[in-house]
Amino acid sequence: MLWDRIPFARVVGILLMLAWIPIPAPAITAPGEGIQLEVSPRLCTLAAHEKQCDVVVHASWSAPRAESLCLVLIDRPEIKRCWEHYAAGTYSLEVVFAQDLTFQLRDPALQNVLAAAVLRVIREALEYRHRRRQPWNIFD
Repeated sequence: MLWDRIPFARVVGILLMLAWIPIPAPAITAPGEGIQLEVSPRLCTLAAHEKQCDVVVHASWSAPRAESLCLVLIDRPEIKRCWEHYAAGTYSLEVVFAQDLTFQLRDPALQNVLAAAVLRVIREALEYRHRRRQPWNIFD
């Protein structure tokens, strides 16, 4: 048998060495870490004659574990949707806007921003385009 050939002191020494080997602890994420927020669409393109975007926005979020969160729209305090102890959520709303919209996921007290996404407005800029060369006229 193997134990008969190994001296007792050596076995104890090996066990003590194994006790000092660090074992990595499982990763513990702080509240709010790993939260993803996505907004669709991400762009609203306005034609030259349009003044505002009128779209249905779909916001979805996910977290590595259950969280209590609120989705807020910056500069629009009337728009707020909260979830308690969920690992994911979705929210759809119709909005009319002329400037970029910022969506934020915050803690229930609305103190800390945990994730953010922006819906950008792009205006068609035909009046700002420059011609590459001037057209010529043989009669001038």
